[in-house]
Amino acid sequence: MKIHPLIPARWHMRWHTRTWIIVAVGIAALLYVSTCQTTVNGSLSPYATDVGEIQNALPRWGTIHWTGYPLYTFLGSTFVTLLCWIGIEPATGASLYSVVWGLVSVGLIVVLLQELDVPGPVAALGGLVAAVSTSMWMDASIAEVHTMTTAFTVATFLFALRFGRTGERRDLLWLAFAFSQGVIHQRAVLFLAPAVAVLVLRSDRWRAIGRGMLPALTISLLAPLTYLYLPWRVQQGTTWTFGTPGTWQGVIRMLFDNRAERIVTWPGSLAEWTARIWRAFEITAADLNVILLALGLLGLLVLALKTKRDVRTRWREPLALTLAWLPYLLLTAIIWIGRVGDAQLAAHLPVTVLAAVGLALLAAYLDRRWTWRYPGATLALAGVVVFLAARHRPQVLAVTRDPGAETIIATAAQITPPPDERPTTLMALWGNDYWALVYAQAYRGQFAELDVVDHNANFEAILERGHRLFTLSKTFYRRSVAWWEGRLGSIYLETYAPGLIEISPAPRTLDTVDKQAMDPEPFRVNDDLAIASVEVREEEESYRLTVHWLAKAVPERDYSVAVHLLAPNPGDVLDQADSLHPVEGWYPTTRWMAGQVVQDVYRLTPPSGGKRPGAIRITAYHVDEDGQFVNGEWFTVNLSP
Repeated sequence: MKIHPLIPARWHMRWHTRTWIIVAVGIAALLYVSTCQTTVNGSLSPYATDVGEIQNALPRWGTIHWTGYPLYTFLGSTFVTLLCWIGIEPATGASLYSVVWGLVSVGLIVVLLQELDVPGPVAALGGLVAAVSTSMWMDASIAEVHTMTTAFTVATFLFALRFGRTGERRDLLWLAFAFSQGVIHQRAVLFLAPAVAVLVLRSDRWRAIGRGMLPALTISLLAPLTYLYLPWRVQQGTTWTFGTPGTWQGVIRMLFDNRAERIVTWPGSLAEWTARIWRAFEITAADLNVILLALGLLGLLVLALKTKRDVRTRWREPLALTLAWLPYLLLTAIIWIGRVGDAQLAAHLPVTVLAAVGLALLAAYLDRRWTWRYPGATLALAGVVVFLAARHRPQVLAVTRDPGAETIIATAAQITPPPDERPTTLMALWGNDYWALVYAQAYRGQFAELDVVDHNANFEAILERGHRLFTLSKTFYRRSVAWWEGRLGSIYLETYAPGLIEISPAPRTLDTVDKQAMDPEPFRVNDDLAIASVEVREEEESYRLTVHWLAKAVPERDYSVAVHLLAPNPGDVLDQADSLHPVEGWYPTTRWMAGQVVQDVYRLTPPSGGKRPGAIRITAYHVDEDGQFVNGEWFTVNLSP
């Protein structure tokens, strides 16, 4: 390419270098923005474990879980607040914050590859391989800390490499900044230390290290000062905090607690080590697949094939690249909580990034070694990018477009202010359920008359204040009836609406219910149970059946419930909502008292495109000693034609 005589050659080279950074970052930006999460998280994927917490914390300038991540939260809160000023929803802003750090990471990977003498187009493709790996793409599309961690990880290795090659004081200071801030942000960055030592601690660099030691130490020692942000935010009155960051003990605990004792289990045998390491490879192979992963990690060694350097110098950089990923593979192996968790998915990221670097190094080496009519290895690497992008995009969208949070919000929206204007409290477990509800309350204007609390609330005090207390039905999977009784004593359950359970300190009886809504003569189901009233409400695509059970005596057995939606002729069952126990399976009838009235709600959905249902029938049944079903009397409600 001919260069204009007025443009210095070095400027042209710099622009040519930056062009490929811009290309890689631009393509990654299009991909990340197209998949970034735009609403509050509802996915149960381990990638999204803490997303809802971060989506709530950043717009509130709050603090998050261990280890507090003060730099991340400060910069993130600033970023999200600025976007809110121009009308971008906080959940979207929190995802775009990850996009930005993801793009910084991609750009740094391209720069690192160019520093390793990889041509611009191949370096851009190497950056894109990392960009479209499952974990990198996922973390850049959701509100998570890991793209910032990746940026610090790549920057640390980059400046260590530069200092090892040039000995310039500037590179040493940037290394001190990136490494210290990276470790303070995420302690796992410390595992880069062996790779950094191999690159930096050279006999011909001791003088340069001595000259830069004092400012480098100063920069490193100042890094923990970012933790002053935590007590400052508490002092400013933030409404979202984790732990006790308002006290020095709380700050110190945040600084030094890395959850190791909760997530790390040391393998007890060689066989277990082998199984764990293979599992770590499998986790990483979900990003690139086994063949690409193996080729990439082996590709890191091609730098040793430059024969113009002596053996010791030739192996320094390949050894450093290997030491930059090997500790993280071992870390992924020793992190285990009985399943693949978010800690493992974060710990293995450097392995994925370095494998992408190795693929670019291998492609560049092959294209240099063999004279192709076309750069075959480079074209193959471009094909890898396209293949991975097509393969991983649906996986990312499955998480970022998961409607789980909207389902929770819609369930809670069924709570309407009671006629007697009693205040209402809804308990949701700390996690996705609670985060979705308080986000909708704060940033969508929903649930203005509802107090939303998590499972740590004082429920006894809530009931003493005269509140009605609700929880999501699925809460009982993790907080059983016994758990509630341990905090409130005797409790009495009713279904308020599908998916919502009301918890009361006293039972309802015929004397305390609206008698106008009850039938004068309850329908006898069996010797223990009767039906005091039934109401059917037709909704958009379903029928909502509200039943008031009456315990005529203390039930001697636990009855199950059968609820059927019937066709008009010949009475085929179109849908059913059978339940092991009333109240969505959580309230066995042997817990009831004589005279107690229990509200139960069921939803039945007819097949689309079929005839209009003719009736709904309901009964209670049990299984006798011979394993035979014993039905009570069927109560049938005919539906209007």
